[in-house]
Amino acid sequence: MAAAGDDEVTADTLLQGRVRLYQPARGARMSLDPVLLAGFLAPPYGRFLDIGCGAGPLSFLLLARDPAATGVGVEIQPRLAALAARGRDDNGWADRLDIVEGDVRQPHRRLEDASFDLVATNPPYRTVEDSPPSPNRERAIAHHEIALRLDEWIAIAARTVRPGGRVAAILPAVRADQLTLRLVGRGVAPVRTRYVHPRAGEEASRVLVEARRGGPAIDVVDLPLVVHEADGGFTPEVRRMLGEPD
Repeated sequence: MAAAGDDEVTADTLLQGRVRLYQPARGARMSLDPVLLAGFLAPPYGRFLDIGCGAGPLSFLLLARDPAATGVGVEIQPRLAALAARGRDDNGWADRLDIVEGDVRQPHRRLEDASFDLVATNPPYRTVEDSPPSPNRERAIAHHEIALRLDEWIAIAARTVRPGGRVAAILPAVRADQLTLRLVGRGVAPVRTRYVHPRAGEEASRVLVEARRGGPAIDVVDLPLVVHEADGGFTPEVRRMLGEPD
C-alpha cells in the first residue's frame, strides 16, 4: 500500500458487511453521498467510469448492485488509489474493476472516447473561492476543486460516455443550476433530478442528476429524498440503500 501503514487505515464495510472498504483513518473518508448516488441510479450499469473514485465506495456499490457491471475507477491521490485496489481485490472484483492511479484529464488507454455506458462521480464539490480547503491535503483535494473542477470533469464525462449513455453526479443543491447548464452545454441532457433533504421540511442539501448524451432534455424531478427521520435515524428509503432489511 502506498504511503500508509495499517494503523493509518480502517477496514469498514458497506451493505451490512457484504462489501469491504479500506479508507484512511484520517483524511478523505467516504460520506453518505456515494450511497445516495448508487441508490439513485437504476441498473444495469454496463461498463462504467467512476471519476475520482477515492477509496472505491461508489464503484463497489455499483458492482454489488449489478453483478454484470464492470468499470474503471480513476483516482489522482496515490494512497486512495491503493486503498481502492486493496478493497477491490478483497471483494474478489479484480476481473471487474480497473483502478487507474492518475489524473483523469490526461490521456489513458482505459479512458477511450465514447466507451462507457455510464459515467458516475461524487466529485470535489466545493470551490476554493466559496470556502477554505481543509488543512489536510488529502481531504482538501477530495472535497475542493483543486485538482479537478466542475467544467473539467463534465468535459471528460461527455467525451467518454457513449451516445445514449448516462452521466450521473451528486453535488450540493446550490450548484444544481450550474451543473445542469454545464451538462447541456456539452450535449448531455438531464433526464432525472432528485433533491436530497436532511429532514422533512428542511432545505435541500444535495442534488442528484442523471443525464444522457444526445437526445432531448426531458428532465423529470423525482420526489424529494429525505435522509433522516425526526429522531435522527435514517428514513426507510435510505436504510434500503444501505442494505438494511425493511
